Amino acid sequence: MTQDNTAEDVSRKTPHLKAGSGTPAGRINVLDQLRGVALFAIFLCNLMHLTGASLDEGDQVGNFLWKTIDVLFGNSSRPLFSFMFGISMMLIFDAAVRKGRRPYPMLLRRMALLLLFGALHVFAIWDGDILFMYALDGFMLMLFLWMPKPLLLIAACVLFLFSSYELQTAMPPALLNAMQTISPTTLLYSGVSSLPDQDALFSNPYFATSFGELVLAIEHLSFFLFGMYAYRSGLFVRLPRRPKLSASAGAILLLAGWFGKYLYDRGTDDVWLTTLHPVACFAVTIGAVLLIVGLAGREGSRSSRLLEPFRSVGRMAFTNYLMQSLVFVTLFKDSGEGFFASIGVIGSLPMAAVVPIGIGFFVLQMIVSHYWLRRFLYGPFEWLWRAGTNLGWPPLRRKNNRASNAGETRSA
Repeated sequence: MTQDNTAEDVSRKTPHLKAGSGTPAGRINVLDQLRGVALFAIFLCNLMHLTGASLDEGDQVGNFLWKTIDVLFGNSSRPLFSFMFGISMMLIFDAAVRKGRRPYPMLLRRMALLLLFGALHVFAIWDGDILFMYALDGFMLMLFLWMPKPLLLIAACVLFLFSSYELQTAMPPALLNAMQTISPTTLLYSGVSSLPDQDALFSNPYFATSFGELVLAIEHLSFFLFGMYAYRSGLFVRLPRRPKLSASAGAILLLAGWFGKYLYDRGTDDVWLTTLHPVACFAVTIGAVLLIVGLAGREGSRSSRLLEPFRSVGRMAFTNYLMQSLVFVTLFKDSGEGFFASIGVIGSLPMAAVVPIGIGFFVLQMIVSHYWLRRFLYGPFEWLWRAGTNLGWPPLRRKNNRASNAGETRSA
């Protein structure tokens, strides 16, 4: 079949859908490295909750480590993961359209499976889960996949303003009242308040947790949309061609964002620092994206090789994220849910001890992920997720070098 006939057949199968022009058609390797960095950042932010670590006023080392983690990654790592999730949604959508497949049923199955994994995780293992929230966002993102780039950017900016409560304090009172009246979270709370017997609903832990996750999903939706816009605008095609520009812009944004977060973390009463705190946090997110794209864009360079360990752990981010919570709620007391709340052999440790343990465990995940992917195409949970998404059993074990190279070019 000729290329023209293939294109004609695809347009016949999906007449109203079109893949983005100027976007990558294969796997974006730097996306795996970004995902690995984000997984590391989220893990460090979760360490205190995962271990029940103590943070006493006299523990100067522990307090310093925790404040450093908060300034470097707090309120920036989850938006970074959300940013990349939006990219993955758009990448899968475009790949399905290019192959002549219907993307919406595929994405619905994918999000339904993620919601199932997330529900099991948040209700039965650990209440710090993000998978449930990401699945809810995934369902909402399907309403935006058709949008052209300008509409995506406008929608992302508007939702960012709605969810950045500190920014809203600088708005005129009339505009602030109008925004609070029509904000998605206000409308959600209004809808629930109209239901009979609210107290009974919120006394149910399953409903209360699900409702809280839905609120968080709405508040994080803008970061997913920024990721979708970045993908559609050709970020991962143009920026790797200008690695110095990308890395320099990323470093500037990172330093500016970290400085703003540091001043905010000191408990300043400055109105502008408080108002612009969401901007500083998001500057760190975008700065990390630009810096890593720039550093990884120079194939074979020293900076690219330094990021390479994050690639394997990022390709298995789903599996590694679940293993982090499974291992730590099993080891540490009083950090798990359900069955895991009653087990554990390690009591509360100071933060100064928990951080090295966490870093050591993540390094172990890097090593295991590297050797796992030398023999297998996907992580265990990634394989299950792909099987449910495509309604078929994909190959798991690598057969030879040719198959290995083919697996590297598969879409995310």
